[in-house]
Amino acid sequence: MKSDAVKSDVIAEVEYTADVVSYAKASAGVDEAVDLVAGHADDLPLEPGEARRIRNKIDWMILPLLFSLYFLQFMDKGTLGASAVLGIITDNNLTAQDFNTLGSAFYIGYLAFSYPHSWALQRFPVAKYLAANIFLWALLMGLHCVCHSFGGLFALRFFLGGSEGCITNSVMLITSMFYTRTEIGERISWTFQCNGFALIVSGFLAFGVSHSDPSKKPSRWQLLMIVYTGLTVIIGTLFLLFFPDSPVRARSLTKDEKVKAVIRIQSNQSGTETKIWKRGQFIEALQDVKTWLFFFFAAVSTLQNGFAIQYGLIIQSFGFTTVQTTALNIPAGVAEIVGVTLSTIILRQYPNTRCWIAVGFFLPSVLAVILLMTLPWTNNVGLLCAYYVLNFGGAPSWAIVLSWVAVTTSGHTKKLTVNAIFFVGYSLGFILCTQFWKAAYKPRNYVPWGICLASYFGDFALLFAIRYALNKENKRRDALQVFQAHDEYGYLENVDSEGEVVRQKINKGMLDMTDRENLAFRYAL
Repeated sequence: MKSDAVKSDVIAEVEYTADVVSYAKASAGVDEAVDLVAGHADDLPLEPGEARRIRNKIDWMILPLLFSLYFLQFMDKGTLGASAVLGIITDNNLTAQDFNTLGSAFYIGYLAFSYPHSWALQRFPVAKYLAANIFLWALLMGLHCVCHSFGGLFALRFFLGGSEGCITNSVMLITSMFYTRTEIGERISWTFQCNGFALIVSGFLAFGVSHSDPSKKPSRWQLLMIVYTGLTVIIGTLFLLFFPDSPVRARSLTKDEKVKAVIRIQSNQSGTETKIWKRGQFIEALQDVKTWLFFFFAAVSTLQNGFAIQYGLIIQSFGFTTVQTTALNIPAGVAEIVGVTLSTIILRQYPNTRCWIAVGFFLPSVLAVILLMTLPWTNNVGLLCAYYVLNFGGAPSWAIVLSWVAVTTSGHTKKLTVNAIFFVGYSLGFILCTQFWKAAYKPRNYVPWGICLASYFGDFALLFAIRYALNKENKRRDALQVFQAHDEYGYLENVDSEGEVVRQKINKGMLDMTDRENLAFRYAL
């Protein structure tokens, strides 16, 4: 009876998939790399040495700019936390609640622009759209210097969050165009390491600025904003000039290298890019259970991140001076780099262990929060070390899950929709987490730390649920394949100059099929 049920599922799945492939052949919305790789369907796999050469060239073309972008973005996000001990609160007559709300304002903007960014990333060249947003956030960062009130700062933080809201979505999209699944996890983690470097550099910058004369203009926090504005303009210019929109449009690659770059990632079964928005894929994303599991993870996980905005005030509350506080955040960056590096090494050795890696690296954060709540308040060195452990644990887990989202969805519209929903959860969590750090809870902050601790257990439950759902679907597809082999190739019909119909054999991933439609797709665990 069980065998008959599986066979019945096979018939339904095969009929559904056949309809999808027929639609793809008749549709203009196939992958933009189809014409590039036409006639190369049998070239898989590439010779390992040549595949490495192509990957290395792509790395040198993409990673330095991605690293600089993420480095800069995290420094920009951290300016509010650094400015808290450099005079922005007194110069703008901010209350503790005002400061918390400014932290939320950034993520309200992030939330408001999540879907518009996904819409635009499908219609416009990715690199050009990114560059435009980088120049916009440089302008907004510079305008902070002329603010003297809460209202002005709120508006700027809102639009700053809006302009920066496309960055992580773009990183996920770009890495999926150029890299294999394991490589995506590694490179997103490497990119995330730049948060640690940003903490180190911003710590040194804040330390240097803290030695300027506070009685002179620009004030110390304004000087910090000016430095970041200049750096942002430089990075925006480099992106505009050198960053590729996709493998098809990469000027640094020859035509043969472009073909090989696309062929190299076809095992992902997710294609590169399609510029046509598909309503069916949008609806499928809304109906997919993993979309909402990732959404809830993003929302719950970011409830812990209020300390990323409060860090200057937290360290200072341990009994350190302003100058000491600016320097003491530097080791937090080192801890983050070490944690992300270690998680990347583990992922390379054990590619299908994303759930276990994320859970494992959340455990030090759980310990850190318990220590921050229980250590004697006079033990400022112990409290500071617990804060460093907190930075060691959380960042690797977040980077791993970010790469997990990127590799478990296929279909360009669906992928962008899932990313947008994920970042809606991310934004909601950040909007809420900044509100927990009230003046009434200081200096021990038992309530916000308690909320952090509870959210970690929510993370564990969601991570296990995601892995269970994906693993169950993989096993179902494996069982179906026993009765019906699934061809990894489809055919695209075109009419040549003489009016003859020509059938091109192409990988199904190039048909812009979703992970549900393409039964050859397997979910990374």
